[in-house]
Formats: sequence, structure tokens, C-alpha cells
Amino acid sequence: MTPNTPFLTLTFVLHESNFAPNIISLNQKGLKLKKMYKMKNFLMAASFAIIALSANSIFAQTTNLNVNLANVYSIEVTNPTVTIAMNTAANFTEGNTTGSLPNHVKVSATNGYKVTIQAATDLTSPGNDVIPVSTVVVKTTPGTFSGAPGSIDAGSNAAFPANAPALSVTAPVELISSTTGDIRGFNVQYTIPPVSAPVYLNKPEAVYSTLLTYTIVAN
Repeated sequence: MTPNTPFLTLTFVLHESNFAPNIISLNQKGLKLKKMYKMKNFLMAASFAIIALSANSIFAQTTNLNVNLANVYSIEVTNPTVTIAMNTAANFTEGNTTGSLPNHVKVSATNGYKVTIQAATDLTSPGNDVIPVSTVVVKTTPGTFSGAPGSIDAGSNAAFPANAPALSVTAPVELISSTTGDIRGFNVQYTIPPVSAPVYLNKPEAVYSTLLTYTIVAN
């Protein structure tokens, strides 16, 4: 049905030739009836015309769609406590490690980013004995977590230091750098390398601890 169909239909509602013979013989009352009849049909035609015009006016409408895009940078550490055991003779010559912690750090970034780590203090025992935190190095590699379940992994151009950097109290140490956004996990391994192992000799038996802070910033 085309938008003009109602007007075409109404064009043939009245046939003056059919009504003319009877209308001539009518009295004044009949003439009045004739006028009323014509008026009634005129109003009907006008009503249908208004409906048709209204239908045409809502045939096409528009709306505005906005997408509010914000920069998002967040980081999650999945293991709240990590431990390196130094409890064999070999550990004091060869060092030891936590092993690679799968997806230890999870990054969400909508654009390029950097991840750094910094120690709050040197390794300190409850008796306030101290071991330099720089005796521990941190190695980062790509993890298996990537985006939401079922998502397509577009890959990552994240880069890591060529050599595992040592922890520091005085300044943040860069672990990960990327020029594009990522939703990705990274494996992290904390190690006391052989070169640092002798530093742990002649220290009181205790748990030596520090607080590590991971930070993500725009790159």
C-alpha cells in the first residue's frame, strides 16, 4: 500500500449522478438533509486525510547514538604472598626461585602502558635484621590469560627487559612496556640468583619480608 492510497479510495465515495434525481424532488427539509450528507462525507474525507498525513510524518525518524570511550588502566596481582625458600646448603650457593607464577599479574589497558614494581623496604625480619632487596630479581613473561572467555586473542606487543631486573627501594623498576592496549596476564618469577646467594649467609633464621607495589601507567 502506498502512502497516497487513502486519497485514491475516497475520491470515489460520492457519485453525484446517482443522487441527483432524488435530490431535485426533495423539499427544503430534504435539501437540508442533502447538505448534511455532503458535510458528513466531507468530514469523513478530512479525517482520513489527517490520518494519512500523520502516517507519512512518522515513516522515518532518527536518534543519536553515543559511545563514551574512556582510557582504562588497571592491574591485578593474583598471589598476595610469594615465598622463596632458602633452606638447603645448595640454596646458599646456587640461589633459589619461586618458579614461574602463572598469570601473577593481570593487566587491563585500553592504550599503551608500562608496568613497574617497587619495594617498600629492604627484606626485614621481625628482629629488624636486614637483607638488601636488590638480591632478588624479577622475570616477566606472557601468560595464558587473554581477555574475556571466548574472545579472540589479537596478540600483544608487550616487551620485557633483556635481563631480569633487581628489585629496588629507591625507584620503580620497569617490568613490562607496550605501545598498544592489552587485556592480558603475565607470568612472574622471583629469583635469588647465585651471585646474590652468599648474602644470605650469617643471617639469623627468620622470615624476611617486604611489600612490593605494582603500578601501571600510560605509555
